[in-house]
Amino acid sequence: MITFRQIEIFLQLAENLHFGKTAQQLQITQAALSKELVKLEKHLNCQLLDRSDKWNITLTAAGEAYYNSIKPLPELMQHAAFSAHRASRGESGKLSISVANIMYDYLQLGKLFRLLHERYPELKLHIRDSQASPDVRKQVESGEVDIGFFAVSNLHNHAGELRQLKLQELSLSFAIPGNHPLAVKPDLTMLDFRNYHFILPSERQAPWLRSYFEQFFMEHCNSKPLVAQEALGLLSTRQLVAAGLGIGLVMEPPEKDPLENVVYRPIPFGLKRQLVAAWHKNNHSRALRNLLKLLPESGCVQKLAGK
Repeated sequence: MITFRQIEIFLQLAENLHFGKTAQQLQITQAALSKELVKLEKHLNCQLLDRSDKWNITLTAAGEAYYNSIKPLPELMQHAAFSAHRASRGESGKLSISVANIMYDYLQLGKLFRLLHERYPELKLHIRDSQASPDVRKQVESGEVDIGFFAVSNLHNHAGELRQLKLQELSLSFAIPGNHPLAVKPDLTMLDFRNYHFILPSERQAPWLRSYFEQFFMEHCNSKPLVAQEALGLLSTRQLVAAGLGIGLVMEPPEKDPLENVVYRPIPFGLKRQLVAAWHKNNHSRALRNLLKLLPESGCVQKLAGK
């Protein structure tokens, strides 16, 4: 097997065409140098140097072809080592991210991605958008992605195999059509909603939220809520509410809400939604650690409870 030392010796010999000078530069004896050169030529089954005149050493045709082919190798090896070190520090390679669509309304993810690119320009981001938070959680748990951004409940937030960083906590509100009788009624209770239609996420897309709301509604109204439409996400729910198709259960809207025909009223029970970043506890990616360090700087970590 050809060793890198043999290649190093041949490259130096090809440039110096002098055994004594090369041996001195490489800090080995001329005998050891000649021995390694013979091993290399034996492995290649051809003569690389014409040594018939010890005062005038030249490259053979085979030696010149071999030299031209392997001349870039030391630089390539140095670049490979540099690339390996960058990857080990999380400065290159790839980072896979899954995001529940609702997160874009509340988190400065664009700023986070820009900071990552500025600090680590060789790091490639693979971003996957998902409609439902449970889908994002499953992708993180299965190892499909390095990190996920999604919403969980403050009353049902078992991390399991995941590590979670709470980014924001948002109150849930009823989104009510502006011309609806409950839009202006003071001191709402759950009984006030008993005979009105709701717009709720499906059981598949938000199983815990749907189940909890139906259970709470049953306890206080002795009936299940009337579900007129199913929708997941702030935008779709608000549009259906603005069209007068029912009352939506949504996180508090962003500061600028362009919909004039929607009124938001606090829900009369203590359910909140927490926006989190989550990753598997066995994921030791340095690129992931670098992203987590940038989260506070990006403005994603804010509005935490008690602040």
